[in-house]
Amino acid sequence: MPGQGGFDLPAVPDLDPARRDYRPIAEYGFIGDGHGSALIAADGSIDWACLERFDAPPIFSRLLDRRRGGFFQIRPAASCRVERRYAEATKTLETRFTTPGGAVLLRDALVHGPEAEGFDRLFRGLLGLRGEVVLLLRYQPLRGFATEFPALSAGAGPVAMAGGPWLHGAAGWQPDGQGLVATLRLASGGQQDFVLTPQAEDRPECFAALQAESEARWHGWSRQGRYTGRWEAMVRRSAMVLKALTYRPTGALVAAPTTSLPEEIGGVRNWDYRYCWLRDACLSFYALKKYGQLQEAEAFLGFIRRLPHRPGQPLPPLFDLEGRTELAEAEIAHFEGYRGSRPVRTGNEAAQQHQYDVYGQVLDLLHLHRALGGELDAALTGIGTSMADLVAASWREPDAGLWEPRLEPQRYVHAAMMNWVALDRAIRLFGDRPHWVAERDAILEAVRSQGVHREGHLTQVMGGEAVDAALLLAPMLGFPLGRAVLARTVDRVIAELGEGPLVHRYRHEDGLPGQEGSFVLCAFWLVDALLVLDRVEEARGRFDALLAMANDLGLYAEEMDADGSFLGNFPQAFSHLGLIHSALLMDLYEEGGSAALRGSYADRALRETARRRTAARGGPALSPAPPAPR
Repeated sequence: MPGQGGFDLPAVPDLDPARRDYRPIAEYGFIGDGHGSALIAADGSIDWACLERFDAPPIFSRLLDRRRGGFFQIRPAASCRVERRYAEATKTLETRFTTPGGAVLLRDALVHGPEAEGFDRLFRGLLGLRGEVVLLLRYQPLRGFATEFPALSAGAGPVAMAGGPWLHGAAGWQPDGQGLVATLRLASGGQQDFVLTPQAEDRPECFAALQAESEARWHGWSRQGRYTGRWEAMVRRSAMVLKALTYRPTGALVAAPTTSLPEEIGGVRNWDYRYCWLRDACLSFYALKKYGQLQEAEAFLGFIRRLPHRPGQPLPPLFDLEGRTELAEAEIAHFEGYRGSRPVRTGNEAAQQHQYDVYGQVLDLLHLHRALGGELDAALTGIGTSMADLVAASWREPDAGLWEPRLEPQRYVHAAMMNWVALDRAIRLFGDRPHWVAERDAILEAVRSQGVHREGHLTQVMGGEAVDAALLLAPMLGFPLGRAVLARTVDRVIAELGEGPLVHRYRHEDGLPGQEGSFVLCAFWLVDALLVLDRVEEARGRFDALLAMANDLGLYAEEMDADGSFLGNFPQAFSHLGLIHSALLMDLYEEGGSAALRGSYADRALRETARRRTAARGGPALSPAPPAPR
């Protein structure tokens, strides 16, 4: 569970970067406040930070090159025990270092400044807790992926660098190699703060007030959450990850705050995830809405309104934080990549793919929005009807698929199901237009005749042999699959793609060399499908095992190796929305059985709302569920 466990660090004579190897991905904590992000290792080193916005050039990048990357490290010189947690209901990361001579607390937080400025302040506060601790500090920033470290001023005022932020905080900095170093003695009750800001004239006395304001906002946001079940701490922490990954100015939600963390150590499957995939964002806002947080979902609808969507034209699957699609991939050739995993990439060519499931995701979100009392204005109505018309006209065409393999387009069964969702939700929202109804029924017939294997399970592509973990989503979509087909699909996924409690996306050729780890979200999808089949003990066992695989802060990466080590970009929105959704379904199942899980996301959300209201009045827990699909 988050907050438990710890790390032991040996004594060090200095913070010479040549002595430090890469840290496991699971040893990082994540902080963010709606603009940028930072990852802090258990040894007090900020090894990744983009302060202007998620996809900005980093100021600290040692995560992707242990020698050429920038960092800012604070840790005791003596051997120490490290224990970490997030301050209650906030994104302030607290790291406690306990040495033979005393203990200190390091508090790290990002706090956004004025919206027009678009730059987060990075706070690092030290507090002496017991005895006296000698701390070593090294500040070695790098603007973007530059080939040379910048010159740093170390005078009486803040530390300056050309084209970069200002570091405030008295420490007696001294030049050393490519950075600055300092030694600090901190006794019980002593304090020392460091702040990175965009301007030299920022007043240090305002920093504490800004941080207090930020923590108060997080407390207020956390109190809005409606989930009070047995997994409250994990669900709240995951919801906070999704909020922290939401770009405040536009409502876009990034898939992860990092680029190029590998899906295979030493491999080439290293992608830039600092962008907004419509699929990820829609699923994330399902989870947030059901958790009780409406503001972020409303902001995302504003993001959808502003997308450059033209009637009859395909919609890209991902965008930058402003809704643009010019995301050409580039390689940072002089960076070695995490543990030698080259190349390091910026940009993502998947923005040029066509992925049909996007339309179903957006229309399903519009359906959920209206079911929960929201309004669809002319812009959203136009977008929704245009998407439904496009799907009705072209759903028979192949697409790239949600997993974005570097292969020729195919006719994916998951895409077909999402096309069915797009038309079904459009009919519910905007009426029974004949061509929508006809094509929705044609999609259903195509899946039943071409997407079901002769052995009775769904296949990844029409007429294919292999399975795909995305097929597990069928019951969550309200797709009229039939219980027997779902049961055989689940068993086939476990047999072909399962690895203990973990699940791989697929195990076939995808146009790239090497392999990848299991996909965390798919493991939660399996939990959900098992609940629908009333295999509740199996579902609970898998869910408990997945909870135990989070790091000490309750965070997940995109993927995991068989030994539980983290792979891929971190923390991953997909993984955390999966946890939230499975926890909510577990509670819904306990009160209403599998019947309570039927239908669409909107159907279940309404059922959960009714459950809360009737429970508050002392009535029956759930209203009757709709009949099971044939």
